[in-house]
Amino acid sequence: PTPVVAHDLIYITSAHGRLAPIYAVDAMARGELDLTHEHVAWSDTRRGNYMQTPIVVGNLLFLCNDAGILTCRDAHTGEVHYRERLGGGGTAGFTASAVAADGKLYVTAEEGEVYVVAASSEFKLLEMNGMGETCMATPAISEGVIYWRTRGHVIAVER
Repeated sequence: PTPVVAHDLIYITSAHGRLAPIYAVDAMARGELDLTHEHVAWSDTRRGNYMQTPIVVGNLLFLCNDAGILTCRDAHTGEVHYRERLGGGGTAGFTASAVAADGKLYVTAEEGEVYVVAASSEFKLLEMNGMGETCMATPAISEGVIYWRTRGHVIAVER
């Protein structure tokens, strides 16, 4: 996943291998760091993402992993506000990174379902929309339009 910078912290996550860490590191830190370094604001060795880039909305950090488990954390402290599974019984895969607009997160499952979740510290699923085909790419947002690339189409949705 791509590191994300917000609130003078760099959020780094990776879940390749035995551990699945997430770190929040002072953006001005220099040199070699370990988990006990003063510039590591907080960390968790077990809740990071494999491919999906996390997203910061306001003071909240959101991560959605391969299994569709959406986690909301306090971006400053790492405190977990919630961990909720999107999708039915956990059979859907999630490869695309979440995007945000208008106080909402858009989380896309590989089977083409788009979960619209309130970008708040309390979990609230607002909507689920199916696109009818495989979607593994992260959507793009520009000037009030969200663009999804599915297996065979580009879909644009304007608010």
